[in-house]
Amino acid sequence: MLGEAAVVIRRMSGDDSVMPFLVAAMDWRDQGAWDAQTVLDTPDVAHYATDWPREGDVGLVADDAADAVGAAWWRTFTAHDPGYGYIADDVPEIGLAVLPLARGRGLGAALLSALVDEAREHGIRGLSLSVEDGNDAARRLYERAGFSVCGRSGDSDTLVLWLD
Repeated sequence: MLGEAAVVIRRMSGDDSVMPFLVAAMDWRDQGAWDAQTVLDTPDVAHYATDWPREGDVGLVADDAADAVGAAWWRTFTAHDPGYGYIADDVPEIGLAVLPLARGRGLGAALLSALVDEAREHGIRGLSLSVEDGNDAARRLYERAGFSVCGRSGDSDTLVLWLD
């Protein structure tokens, strides 16, 4: 079991990779269907990690001792290259994942709260995301944080949290 007191949330640096957390977010069913190569081979997903970090990207990492066990981040997309949760060019889309060994400890909520605080400090008017049907734990987390459904695409809802 991981030590509660040892977890520290810090800002992602250029040395941090979003990839392991993007893989974990895509593979939320824990079926092993996603790995880094699958992400890179899937253009609609690859643009979440390609050239990380680029101007405007912000991410937070939850470290337990020497191990990164969770992350929350945002990336801004455009109408010409939208993400799954795209709603506007000036509303970043977030991603969040906690690795299986660290789930159930409130790290997702802590990371989300810290990311929302960061967005407010940056003067961002809102954050969006996409959550697939069946990912009930993530949906509950986002709804408790104030996100609400603003659209639907395929088997996913687009949620938004307005900050202004």
